[in-house]
Amino acid sequence: MKKKIFFAVLVLMSAAIAGLLTAEQFKYDARGKRDPFVPLIGQDKSSAGSMPLAEISSIDEIVLEGIAGEAAGKRTAIMNGELVKENSRYGDIVVKKITKDSVLITVSGKEYTVNLPEEGGRKSE
Repeated sequence: MKKKIFFAVLVLMSAAIAGLLTAEQFKYDARGKRDPFVPLIGQDKSSAGSMPLAEISSIDEIVLEGIAGEAAGKRTAIMNGELVKENSRYGDIVVKKITKDSVLITVSGKEYTVNLPEEGGRKSE
């Protein structure tokens, strides 16, 4: 009999605790926290790639930030904060080809390969 009462009390207490835990809603407040999409290492992103692609006239002003997509011809790159696709023109820049780790572009008629950033910054050929 004592075991039944103890078990009943234990079940009731467990139900009450479970009710309290599920009644509380978790709310996340992002104010004052670090942006998870800003790299912790590498170049300073506050000044890199701040110029719109249509206004660029030099390879030194281009920042390749990322490449998405699996199949050739279906990839999209992020350059200076803008989404770019193959065979697109942005002012003096023409995006020729996007591979899994680089973008072939022409700037004012001269061809360049811009590679994805490595630890410590970007490299261009």
